[in-house]
Parts: sequence; structure tokens; C-alpha cells
Amino acid sequence: MRNTGTVIDTPQLPVISFARGELSGAECFTAWRDLLSIVFDVDPTHREEDREFDGSMTTYHLGGSLISRTSGSGVRFRRDGATIARSSIDHYLVQIYLDGGYRGVIGRREVEMRSGDVCILDMTQPLATQANDFANITVVIPRESLAPLVKSPDCLHGLILPGTSAAGALLGDHLKSLHRQIPNLTVHEAVEVARGTAGLVAACAGPALDACETTGAELRSALIRRIRRFIDERLASPELDSDLICREFGLSRASLYRLFEPLGGVSNHVRERRLSRALADLVSPQKHRERVTDIAFRWGFGSEASFSRAFRAAYGMSPREAREAAASLHRLANLKHDGTMDRTFRQWMRTLNTL
Repeated sequence: MRNTGTVIDTPQLPVISFARGELSGAECFTAWRDLLSIVFDVDPTHREEDREFDGSMTTYHLGGSLISRTSGSGVRFRRDGATIARSSIDHYLVQIYLDGGYRGVIGRREVEMRSGDVCILDMTQPLATQANDFANITVVIPRESLAPLVKSPDCLHGLILPGTSAAGALLGDHLKSLHRQIPNLTVHEAVEVARGTAGLVAACAGPALDACETTGAELRSALIRRIRRFIDERLASPELDSDLICREFGLSRASLYRLFEPLGGVSNHVRERRLSRALADLVSPQKHRERVTDIAFRWGFGSEASFSRAFRAAYGMSPREAREAAASLHRLANLKHDGTMDRTFRQWMRTLNTL
């Protein structure tokens, strides 16, 4: 296939650039979809639309984050359990839509994104959206850069700051200004600006998170945050169960179940958190020699069989399939840089949190 993309190491910052050029609509869609495949599964809104598809993406590496300007025709974006397991990235995406928008379900939220709005996506959680013709600016922020700055990092997924709000306008203007100035930034300036951007995102999202917490008693209370923290600190303990939580917090079982009903139940929440930790171990290059059984036992599963069933139900693949999919991406990331866009973009996404 003809490829109109380039990987450029400028005197300032590395940049990937893709445009349709002389590609047919179908060729452009395939190349664009493959470029984004580490982040989303993408399908055209209508099967015949890929014939006229026009898409582009330009991404700069800022050292501690990435910034992209992306455009495309009508498409569906999906990130389900299988995509999450295959890509094994846990970054946040902060987006402003310059043109167009989308509707869909992000985590447990039904959302509608309009031009000028800013949204935050958590790559550890699912989404399914449908976009019309669009152009957006996206900043990719490593989890460890943003999560410590907000009190409820798991609640960021699907948060939309309207462009008409003060926080949305402030953050949106920053993203647009940052994109305009990127070609002029030095590497040192880019790293510092990336750090400042994470702080601004946290500052703008904080009041919106507070508002979310005051509109639903179960998710909003300090109590449930304390319980979730308690659970996370004891995921490896075989003694972690509803009775232990009730004793620790002086709750009846009925009260605990009501608190966790919006999260699918307390047992389901504990299982999801354990599966998340197990997934991180499975895809870690440092733990590739560990047996699946040992990982299952470490995170509280009674047998490899029960772990495999729960893992497949959550991620749509077996633990071994997830490990092999991640290993394939690691092998790609370790290949010598040869200017191939897909490979380079995957490498940037995979190694972003180590910079």
C-alpha cells in the first residue's frame, strides 16, 4: 500500500504525520485505522463510507506526553476488554473537538460531545462512541502524571467540560494554544509544558469531579472512597471479603451492598480490581517468566481455571492470549526505529510512562 505518512525527527521535537495524499478512501481508512489501533478499534459508520474516507493525524512527542491533531470522516470508536488487554496502556486522553463531535457510552456514562467541549478518557476503562466528521486535538498524559493530582482518578473517564463553562474554555484554549506553539518549543520547554498541562487538567477537572460526587450519594461520599482505598491495599489478601470490609467500617452487609450497587456490587468490584492487577503483571516485560498460576494466586484467585474464566469474561481473551498480544507489541517497540509510523506510534504510546 502506498503510504503518505512520515516520521520526522526535527531539531525541536519528534513528529509523526499522516495524510491521505494520493491514497484511495479505502486505503486511507485502513492506514488511519491501523495507526490508531493501539488506542481504539475503529469502524466506518457505514460500510460504504470507507471508500470516501479522509483522515489525518499529526503527533508530537513532548517527552512526558504526546499531542495530536486528528481528523476523520464518520466512524465508530470502541475500546472494550479485549482492546484494553491487547494494548496494555493506562494513560489518560484529554481531547478538545475543534469540529464535529460524538455520542455514545463511556464507562457507565451516556455522553454527547459537541464542538468546543473538552473530554477526558481513561484507557483502562471501556467506551463505545460514534463520531460524525471531526477534527480534534488530543493530549496523552501518563497515568502517574495525572492520577495523583485528583482525588477520584477512576471517575475521570467520560468527564466532559462544556466549552461554554469557564473550566472547559480555559482548558480548551490551553490545548489549542499548546498545539499552535509546539513547533516552536525546545525539548526542555516541551517537558515542562507537559507537566504544567497535567496540573491544569487536574485543576479544571477537580470542581467537575466534586459536582459528580454531590449528585449521587453512593459514588460521592468520602466513605466509598475510603472503602475502595482499603480494598486496593488488600487485593492480594485471601481474607479480603465483604465481612472484613463490614467489620473495618462498621457497616451491615445490606449497607455495603447498597454503597457498591452503582459499581456492579462489592464482589464484582474486588474481582475487577484483582483482574486489573493481574493484567498488569501478565503484560509486564519484567514478569514474562512468571507462571499464570502464580499470578492468579497472588491476586486472590483460588485456581488458574477460575482466574482464566473471570479474565476471559472481562477481557474477551485468555490470560495467555493477553500475554502473547502484549509481548508482540513489546517486540515491535524494541525493533530499531525505521520510520514506520504504526511501529513508532506504538512505541511512543507503550514507553510514554517510562520517560
